[in-house]
Amino acid sequence: MSQYRLKLIYFPHMGREEIARVMLAYAGMEYEDVRIPYAKWPEMKPTMPFSQLPVLEVNGHTICQSGAIVRYIAKLCGFNGSDFIQEAKADMICECCFDIMMRFPWTEENEQKKKEVTEKLLLGSIPDSLKQLEVMLTNGGEYFVGKLTYADVALMNAGQYLLEQKEDILDATPKLKEHLRKIENIPGIAKWLSVRPGGK
Repeated sequence: MSQYRLKLIYFPHMGREEIARVMLAYAGMEYEDVRIPYAKWPEMKPTMPFSQLPVLEVNGHTICQSGAIVRYIAKLCGFNGSDFIQEAKADMICECCFDIMMRFPWTEENEQKKKEVTEKLLLGSIPDSLKQLEVMLTNGGEYFVGKLTYADVALMNAGQYLLEQKEDILDATPKLKEHLRKIENIPGIAKWLSVRPGGK
């Protein structure tokens, strides 16, 4: 796959594009991991498609929007489904994980309000969504759709953040927690988690 010249441009944090980084690391694909300092973003913003990050450059072509990038990398690295139904189901799980993360008040500047909203989410709608995801996992078998896909990596990525916010958040969904740990311990993924910027 050396014919692919990849450059992933994002902010200096994990975010949902960490899903793409995990898949690239597992597949052993080389890419340029460009992390834009927040201080430089205002001057760079007008030069980016839709004035947003992330951006993926592939052999001179530009792809933006998180979901599009994740799905492209999934196909490139073998994390897509084996058929259209598996891919649709993987998309469904991935979008659910995105939805969970988007509920957090990322842009709220009032720290007290931000804390209150976060605590309410962690005690309310998010545990409910996790229970629904656990049902999906039970129906899927060893993985969400019968094979390792970006859906499993999306769950790991979201779950790791949720555990940082509330260490017992997955106690009510033990199968989901076990699955997250299983994905973390896949050799190629575990290696990346041990060395990636920001740690595990």
